[in-house]
Amino acid sequence: MKNALRIISVAVMLSMLFGSVALAATGGFDLGGKTITVVAAVDKLEGLRKEGRVAEAEQLFNCKLESLVLPVDTIVETMVTRLISGDSEYDVWGIDNDNFFDLVGRDALLPINAVLGDAYFDEARKYAEPAIRHFSVGGNIYALSSFETLPNGATTWFAFNKDIIEAEGLPDPYDLYEAGEWNWENWRNMMVAATKDLDGDGTPDQYGVQGLAVWAYIVCSNGTNLFVPGPDGKLKYNWNSENVLEAIQFGRQLGYIDQVAASSGFDQGTVLFAYQATWQLDGLKTSGMNYGLIPFPKGPRAEGHTMYTGFCGGLALPSNSAEPHAIAAVMDYLFYPEDFETYLDERNQTMINDYCPDRRSARIFAEFLPEFNKTGQILNYSLTADEVWDAYVAAMQGEKTPAEAMNEVAAQGQAYLDELLGQ
Repeated sequence: MKNALRIISVAVMLSMLFGSVALAATGGFDLGGKTITVVAAVDKLEGLRKEGRVAEAEQLFNCKLESLVLPVDTIVETMVTRLISGDSEYDVWGIDNDNFFDLVGRDALLPINAVLGDAYFDEARKYAEPAIRHFSVGGNIYALSSFETLPNGATTWFAFNKDIIEAEGLPDPYDLYEAGEWNWENWRNMMVAATKDLDGDGTPDQYGVQGLAVWAYIVCSNGTNLFVPGPDGKLKYNWNSENVLEAIQFGRQLGYIDQVAASSGFDQGTVLFAYQATWQLDGLKTSGMNYGLIPFPKGPRAEGHTMYTGFCGGLALPSNSAEPHAIAAVMDYLFYPEDFETYLDERNQTMINDYCPDRRSARIFAEFLPEFNKTGQILNYSLTADEVWDAYVAAMQGEKTPAEAMNEVAAQGQAYLDELLGQ
């Protein structure tokens, strides 16, 4: 589609027939010289501007494109202020899981599917379903179809130290994965075996895992989320589900009873496993470590393996958007991949080439990443009430059982969610 638009644009300029042909190429949208302001915490147009893509869009759609970059801590209030004043009619807002639910709760966002129709998301749904789920509340989808896909820079992968595996005579995680036995039980056995006091001073010098965030990594590896859509499409408190309770109990076992977790040491060669965000892999691959890379071990209630993503970004329109069809067409021209499947294939292959340290890791992720693109979870941690977090800490410290702790605050957790989202 984009290539066709470029070809038409060139033909128009050469033939001096820009007006009629450009309107046909853009679905008839002519914004009459109006300015679209892209409001975000970063300049989302910067790269496209350098490529000349912004100038193309301005000419094709007869509009101007500007960026308004705002501090993260004031961006929501500024967006709402622009909405109330009427200045946001031609805005596009950069949203993420830190501000999306707040904006929905204030009725500040336009439900895109209600205006553009569900068919607008048909193509994106094939390749970016996790983002569609994340930016949906009450049956409405609030982001344009140029979704951020998984994995992204905030996605957490799982690394292991091959030298410790060999020195301790432990099973190879690649072998376990390929045999369908890369699970919590085998993973725990390896961590317990690797956690040792090597110099006899009474304190372990070698640990099983670095960066054990139970509420995130263990929860998602058991096939669930902290908040899930109910039958009515509204989000429901899920901290007291069997999947989450089992994850909390297992995490407590690892962190407080087995004591296999460390806060650092993986890059010094003293920790067997480590959770590593995509951006951290850049340092890992130049560290000289002899490491492997693999998806998370699978919990007993999970259908498959996963990784963790706690951040996702998208583009939204304010609830007073003056010409949503036209503005969406401009954004899709700028950001939507020419071919989503090819885009993801190339993106996945780049990640594999950049980060996978050996052929076995590459082979595993060549099969895993396309599935994660479609089925991965984005954990909605920003919806958690203080009472819920305190209950989780109490369960982790053994003050209460996970069921006692998380059931006691279920009403508060749901009330906070309902108030935040206005549902």
